Amino acid sequence: MLSYRFIAQQHIQQKGSELIENGGISELKELNVNGDRQFLLVEGQDKNKPFCLFLHGGPGSPFPYGVSARTLYPEITEHCVAVYYDQRGSGKSFNKDLSLTTMNLRQFTDDANVIVDYIRETYQQEQIFVIAQSFGTVIGTQLVAKYPEKFHAYMGISQLTSSSKGQELGYNWLKDEAIANDDTKTLQILKQLGKGPYLADAEDQFSGLINQYKGMNYYDEKIDKVNVISLIKGAFTSPDYSIQDLYKAFISGPQFSLIKSTELKKEIIETDFFDSVKRMDVPVYFIQGKYDKQTNYELAQQYYEFLDAPNGKQFSTLEHSAHYPNALDAEIIPQTIKRMVEAHY
Repeated sequence: MLSYRFIAQQHIQQKGSELIENGGISELKELNVNGDRQFLLVEGQDKNKPFCLFLHGGPGSPFPYGVSARTLYPEITEHCVAVYYDQRGSGKSFNKDLSLTTMNLRQFTDDANVIVDYIRETYQQEQIFVIAQSFGTVIGTQLVAKYPEKFHAYMGISQLTSSSKGQELGYNWLKDEAIANDDTKTLQILKQLGKGPYLADAEDQFSGLINQYKGMNYYDEKIDKVNVISLIKGAFTSPDYSIQDLYKAFISGPQFSLIKSTELKKEIIETDFFDSVKRMDVPVYFIQGKYDKQTNYELAQQYYEFLDAPNGKQFSTLEHSAHYPNALDAEIIPQTIKRMVEAHY
C-alpha cells in the first residue's frame, strides 16, 4: 500500500508540474490565520482564470474539496483557479494545541475572511467566487452576506438553511416512512426523542435515522448508493498529506470538531438563515439533492424563494442525490461552476 501511495503521489506531482509548465498553477500554501497554522491548495489550468474558494463540509472532515484534492478535479480547474482549504481543526490544518474556545462560527467566518483577503492580495483579485458545501455553507453564507463587495457570486451545494426547521421536517418524514414500513423500532425512538430541536447525542441519533432511511445517501433499484470512499480516497494518494495528516483528517479532526466541540455543534443546530440572512447582494446559486433530508431539500427551496437576491439567483436539483451528490448528477456541479464564472467574471 505504501508503494502504491508513493507511485500515485509521484504521478500527481508530475501532473501538477505539467499544469505549471502549461501556464497553470498548483501550489500548497501555509498561512497564519488568526493565530492558527492553516493550509491551502491553489490549483488551476490557467492562472489568469478567476479564483474560486471552496469551503468543505464537516466540520472536521476536509472532503472532497480540501487540500488533498490536488489534480483530482480537472473539470473544475478548467474553468477557475480552485482554492481548496482545510479549515480550522480539519485535515492538514488540525493541530493538537487548538483551543475549543476558537471553535465557533464567528471564528470560522473570520478565518475564511482572512483567506479571502490573502487570495485577493496575493493573486491580485479584486473579487473571488465562493463555493461551499454542507457545513461550509454556514460559513459561506455568513461570509458573503457580511462582505458582498469581495465576491463575484456565491454557490451553496447542500445548502444549510435552518437546522431546527429541517429537523422538524425530517421528524415528520421519518415518522411517515416508519409507519409505511411498519418500523416500530424507529417509531419508538422518535417518540423518545420528541420533536426537537436535537442537540448532542440526540442529534447524532436523529441523523442516524435520517441516514438509515436514505436521507443522506439515496439509492434504489435504479440508482446506486454513493461510494463514500470515492469522496475521500484522494487523501490516501495526496502528495500534500503525510501519514500524520491522514490521521488528523480521519481521526483527530473529526473527534475534535464533531465530538469535543459541543458549542460549535449547538451553534450549527441553532443557525436559522430565515432570520439572520434575508438578503445576499451577490448572485446566488443553490445545488440541492432531491432526496436530501440532512440539509432538507424542501426547506432549501423555501429559503431560495424567501431570499432577497437582487443580483439574481438560480436553483438546481440533483435528481438522483440526497446529501451526498450521486455520480449520476456529477456533471451538474462543474457545469454550474462554469456557467456561474462565465456569467459573473
